[in-house]
Amino acid sequence: MACNFISELSRLRKLSMESVENTASFDKFKKYLHVLRPVEVDLRTLLNRVNSANKKTLILLCGSAGDGKSHLISYLRNADSEHLLDTFELYNDATESSAPLLTSIDTLAEKLAPFNDDNYLKDDGFKMILAINLGTLNNFIESEKGQAFSALKKYVYAHDIFSTDVCPNEYQEDSVFQHASFSDYQIFTLREGGVRTEYLEELFEKVFRQDEANPFFNAYTENASCTLCQRCPVRHNFEFMSSPVHQKAIIKKIVEVVIKDKAIVSTREILNLLYDILVHPDFDYNTMCKAATSETKYLTKYIQCTTPMLLYEFDDISPLINAIRKHDLLKDRQADMDVDMTRFHSLENIYEAFMAATANTPYAKLNDTTKIAVLGGIKAELKKLVYRFIVRTKDIKGEYPVNEQQQLFDEYLQYLYYQNSGNEKKLMYSHGEYFALEKKLGKLYDATKKAIMNWDGQFDSDTICIDDSNEKFWVLEQLLIKPAIYKAQASITGEVLRFSTTLKLRYRKANDTEIETAEISMDYALFEMVSAMKEGYRPTVQDKNQHADFVSFVQRIIEFGNKASRIVLVPKENEHDYKVIFEQTDFGYEFKVVQA
Repeated sequence: MACNFISELSRLRKLSMESVENTASFDKFKKYLHVLRPVEVDLRTLLNRVNSANKKTLILLCGSAGDGKSHLISYLRNADSEHLLDTFELYNDATESSAPLLTSIDTLAEKLAPFNDDNYLKDDGFKMILAINLGTLNNFIESEKGQAFSALKKYVYAHDIFSTDVCPNEYQEDSVFQHASFSDYQIFTLREGGVRTEYLEELFEKVFRQDEANPFFNAYTENASCTLCQRCPVRHNFEFMSSPVHQKAIIKKIVEVVIKDKAIVSTREILNLLYDILVHPDFDYNTMCKAATSETKYLTKYIQCTTPMLLYEFDDISPLINAIRKHDLLKDRQADMDVDMTRFHSLENIYEAFMAATANTPYAKLNDTTKIAVLGGIKAELKKLVYRFIVRTKDIKGEYPVNEQQQLFDEYLQYLYYQNSGNEKKLMYSHGEYFALEKKLGKLYDATKKAIMNWDGQFDSDTICIDDSNEKFWVLEQLLIKPAIYKAQASITGEVLRFSTTLKLRYRKANDTEIETAEISMDYALFEMVSAMKEGYRPTVQDKNQHADFVSFVQRIIEFGNKASRIVLVPKENEHDYKVIFEQTDFGYEFKVVQA
């Protein structure tokens, strides 16, 4: 039996026809799902400037696959009241067809011919907007055909369009070339106190809004006569996800994988995720009806089909699901969780535990039809399944207290905000102390310095191991470093719309007028390890292999030391309480043994 509700939901899938954008059309469904983003606001500003100048212009709309470039162009061309693209020729490198005998590079060179080195300075008023993935753009300008576009290549590299850092995107008065990059915009924004997820919240609301304008809600309403209706996990999932609290919980998990795993999450992948957490990959109406004849079978099928389980129980549903699964609460062994699990499995009757977890959710209806209570004996595996369901449901409902991992994540978000908002200038010392507002970021520099100094062993303050390969001795040198704080051009007091999800830290030699610095790009994984080292953690060989960039960074830092004038040898055997010092004096080098 076909389900109209599931058929409508399937339009969210990556594989659906609706996920493939065509710049020449923009139907009612796509218009409904459209949500204003900061990149659209900035592109509109750029288009207005270009239209006002009325000069020959090529706008590069760059990014990655599925990030919304084609959707935005299609929207501006077919549904925008300002008609900003009326004077532009549009070309989408991912969706436009090429001549049969031409490669994609050949086709692109042909389309961009007005902007090759022979033609780009001929101001004929021709305007074009090119939606192109960064990989394709790189392949083109580095190809043989790309040799005829040296001016375009120069522009691309001058504006760091391929860089992971945020690149300037202001209108260039004297340039034929302009650009806007989706890569500089995350699906959330930064603010003091955390992140703002307005775009994601609006997108989720579009899907779950109880409104006649919502095609998904209409299908949900029209399908109310289904014989499985009152026991249908898909309907219950839709009702569950209609809660703003539950939506925000899923959004939070999306933000976490963007930060922690450096996942590139597109709008297309988010919509696909919503389908995946609503509909089991093998959901079948007839199978569910047959299972309904057995309480145990139906309980098993039903729980496997619920949103809290669809998030974590299945491999390779999508890259985004895979990323979220890595952070399953049940993989984070905590003492209170172990106690909770032991207590649950000791219960003979789980009715109260189940009802407490599912309170104010549609899943509570399950008890009305299955009379969930005693699960043991041959039902032991089902009881384990129910426990996982309860934990994950409570997690989405926000019923667990904030743990240390969450606190650490929130701290990282604060650091991102301070650095990307341009408030780094406030980090300078004042009478030996950091300014109060940036005290936390000052602590990050201090923690990173400690990690540098203790990377190959913990010794005296301002002393670092420069060689631990000797069987009998550690070779140490004195190392005095201080932060080399970035100076942002401007300070942002509100939201940060364009930013990198990694932190950049720099150090220089203390008491030195030289401007030579060592820089590290710190992602969340490195931040976790630095934070752990602050509490006494010693990095393992695996840590050093995983963070080879930090190993190189430490080696650059070591070059700031004074090994040319003084080194110290410390015996590796603990019973020796001496150290050997080899240092330069006014009368040459001196070798001496001193008590530790």
